[in-house]
Amino acid sequence: MLKLLRNKLFIGAMCLLLAGALAFGLLPRLYSAKSSTTEIVKLNKTVEYGTTITDEMLTATEVGSYGLPDNVVRSKSDIIGLVAGETIHAGEFLWRDSFIGKDDYEKATSKTGYGLSEGTYLLTIALPTESSGLAGILRAGDTVDVYGCASDSGSAAISEVLTGVKVYKVLNSKLASLDDLDAKLAADSSKDSSNYDFAPVYVVFTVNEQQAKVLIGLEKDKSLHLTLRETGAQP
Repeated sequence: MLKLLRNKLFIGAMCLLLAGALAFGLLPRLYSAKSSTTEIVKLNKTVEYGTTITDEMLTATEVGSYGLPDNVVRSKSDIIGLVAGETIHAGEFLWRDSFIGKDDYEKATSKTGYGLSEGTYLLTIALPTESSGLAGILRAGDTVDVYGCASDSGSAAISEVLTGVKVYKVLNSKLASLDDLDAKLAADSSKDSSNYDFAPVYVVFTVNEQQAKVLIGLEKDKSLHLTLRETGAQP
């Protein structure tokens, strides 16, 4: 009986020691890990496939570090200058494998004669006015943001509907490329630009399916307007 009692006392003492170790050792560390925070990076606006990431697109935010995956983007420097490999929405967690280098992007887009990758298309849109297409400034390779205008009770509501859309080609009313006209003017000894029609009438975009739908809708409503985000070389 005494031996059994001693065994029970021993077992009880060990249980108390184990409970103490958990209460004063492991649990505080666990709670501390759960309550600790770290800084990660998120987009402040939705970007489309092929968009080059810049500092102004990014916002640093503090989140709980417990259980946070290793491949989440924690620093702006990790992705600035890289290209979005897919459409990424504002506020989402950013994963390193969602971004690719410019060289890899260019290789991917050069798989066809038109520089198209899987899921991208060429779309021609008629401009409602010359000014809506930057009045002769826009050229192939440029990147634009797209705005729409909706009338509501007599007032116009302007909104940005697409960002970072690539321009494949800009055409005049005779379907002549403005880049080709630039080259002809450069080789013309007279240098008289009045001999050339630089008024933009059509823009050919490189788009994904969602971008195509938005642009077609804006063309139908004649409410499309472009702003120049970045100039680029002719593809």
